[in-house]
Amino acid sequence: MSVDAAGVAFTVGSGKMKLYVCKDDIIRVQYTSTATLPKKDSLSISNKWTTPTPFCATESGGVVTITTARIKAKVTISSGLVSYTDLAGKALVAESSKTTTATTVEGTSTFKIATGFTSTADEGLFGLGQHQAGNMNLKGKSQRIYNDNMWINVPVLVSSKGYGLFWDNYSTSNYSSTGTATNYTSDAGEGVDYYFFYGPTVDQVVAAYRTATGGTPLFPKWAYGLFHSKDKYEKQTELLAVKDGYRNNKIPIDCIVQDWDYWNPAGQGSHIMDPTRYPDPKAILDQFHAANIHGMISIWPVFQDKNNPNFNELNAAGFLLDKGGSSGYQFFDSYDPEAQKMFWRQQNDQLVSKYGWDGIWADNTEPQDYPAGTINRATANTALGKMALVVNAFPLGHSKALYEGWRSTGQKGKRIYVLTRSAFAGQQRYGTTMWSGDIDCNFATYAKQIPAGLNFMAAGIPYWTTDIGGYWGHPGRVDWTTAASNEMFTRWFQFGTFSPIFRIHGGGSRELYGDQWTAATKANLLKFDNLRYRLMPYIYSLAWKVTNEGYTIMRPLVFDYQNDSSLFDIKDQFLFGPALMVNPVTAAGVTSRSVTLPAGTWYDFWTGATKAGGAKVTMDAPTSSIPLLVKAGSILPMGPMIQYADESTDPLEIRIYKGADGSFTLYDDAGDSYDYETGKYATIQLSWSDAEAKLTVGARKGSYTGMLASRTFNVVLVGADHGTGIDVTATADKTIKYDGTETAVTLK
Repeated sequence: MSVDAAGVAFTVGSGKMKLYVCKDDIIRVQYTSTATLPKKDSLSISNKWTTPTPFCATESGGVVTITTARIKAKVTISSGLVSYTDLAGKALVAESSKTTTATTVEGTSTFKIATGFTSTADEGLFGLGQHQAGNMNLKGKSQRIYNDNMWINVPVLVSSKGYGLFWDNYSTSNYSSTGTATNYTSDAGEGVDYYFFYGPTVDQVVAAYRTATGGTPLFPKWAYGLFHSKDKYEKQTELLAVKDGYRNNKIPIDCIVQDWDYWNPAGQGSHIMDPTRYPDPKAILDQFHAANIHGMISIWPVFQDKNNPNFNELNAAGFLLDKGGSSGYQFFDSYDPEAQKMFWRQQNDQLVSKYGWDGIWADNTEPQDYPAGTINRATANTALGKMALVVNAFPLGHSKALYEGWRSTGQKGKRIYVLTRSAFAGQQRYGTTMWSGDIDCNFATYAKQIPAGLNFMAAGIPYWTTDIGGYWGHPGRVDWTTAASNEMFTRWFQFGTFSPIFRIHGGGSRELYGDQWTAATKANLLKFDNLRYRLMPYIYSLAWKVTNEGYTIMRPLVFDYQNDSSLFDIKDQFLFGPALMVNPVTAAGVTSRSVTLPAGTWYDFWTGATKAGGAKVTMDAPTSSIPLLVKAGSILPMGPMIQYADESTDPLEIRIYKGADGSFTLYDDAGDSYDYETGKYATIQLSWSDAEAKLTVGARKGSYTGMLASRTFNVVLVGADHGTGIDVTATADKTIKYDGTETAVTLK
């Protein structure tokens, strides 16, 4: 054993192992069966751990105990196996095995990597990314770790016992859990390399993961409003008609999307908008912006060899991956930093900044072999060797290209927004949202998206969305005019209202003003669209909490109730921030549903009636609504009815749900630019004392250009049919004329 400032090193048989004390709640374990630990530049870990963390290492009875300010890691010297406890000695998880076995993968000498862990049978396990198996609790389940369309793998596992594991490996892997055993094996790697995170809350575990792999930038405020997209608009006039359809019908919206194929007849990757169909692309963006709407455009990492200068430039520099066939298409090498820069420069100069697009839709970033024959994800040669060795990390390099490119050479005064179909650990630091891929248009598929998204949240990446209504809704597949399709879309839209990003996409016309919807459907859709926008002050404040604290907006129940094992397998309920519990309807013809109420008192958002927690209840769920509950002690800020996210949210309605003490930090800034990174923002602390029935609005901290110096806060103490539903409450219980100084009001 040897000790240095970074950690403790061991000789284990003929191999080597080191435990790095990265922070007092983060331990890295590196092990090899060879004589020397490999030097590794992690693709996922961004923290350089430049400041040593104090720890103590003591030996007794053949066991070395490494103690930090928060945890203990115990190493059995003879076997090299590590176990983890809290400071009181309570067991968290323990290694049962770790091995590296020499193997050859695609002609490369490497190792098959295996780690085994033992933990209690009563824990819940969550995370590993977005999977379509319909599972919530992953205890007792298995999962292949290989990115593909509709499957996003992030090898981060969190436990209800308050710890997490991240396997820093990029090859195809397999996770399995049976009883008290958890195993993770990878096809290729230099050695065992994993990170242990300690909470004890799940939020703290996720925050520790982001400490290691990078924080989450704040999106522009408009990105928290409604996106409208279709596969696919074919010309400029269609895009502008969508703008008019939403604005003329007073339906709130923030972004309209141009999907693929706008380049025809030029080749894919040409970054040309066909001038016969899009005669003036800049005019599209100018007219969008005049209507307070933003534009996002689809780009792909694949290039068609069709007299394409971009293809030729990348190819001449050696920045294209090997073709797996002869389709005439190739993907750029997202593992190569110089290829990343060229990829960004081409699309930015020729498309994104040239016309003023506000967001980028990065499609096919697994990458899927489309068009067929474009890539073989095992044999392709990358800057890091055969792709089989690093296959799951392709989307990470792709997102890095976009984020770092935008920040260095993109449009000044705009925050980057990227929607991408795939991800890997660490991708949250690149300003991306993931979506759940090309999914079917039916209730069964929709139902699976909820646990898929919740486990993606548990894996530590906080922004995710779906194609509301499903992707495969093209004419001939789905008739959107039928009662069944109207119902399915409505139910999906209700769920989408409480997704971190709110987005319509897929085949067939789904514009909210369209004649495919009945009058009742239009009213139901508008109701939830308006609710999303009324909640904008709440949502944007939570977005800041994501950036500032490592928070998660869309929350599996285990995040807030990690000691209640009866909640671990619930896959159709979740929390949206600290106040709201969302209970979507996921089957046809349903007008009521069972809701499990966690401990505490819960308010019906629609009626103000209260229900005691710790029980199952049946609640009404007409097509026009879903059960939406608010936790007692919540402070829920709601803005006025607005048409776009940056519209003024003054006056602000502050709903108080008595029954427990509560607090909420209201955040605001200019809505775009990266000025918030230098402190140009404002926060206001709201605190509710239940015993005193007093709301304290704290002194405003900070400021930014354009900030309202004074504001009106209409305070509402929620009760039966008072302060309920989406409408602005007609009569407030108290009105505060707020000038930035601390103010308190009593509500009796």
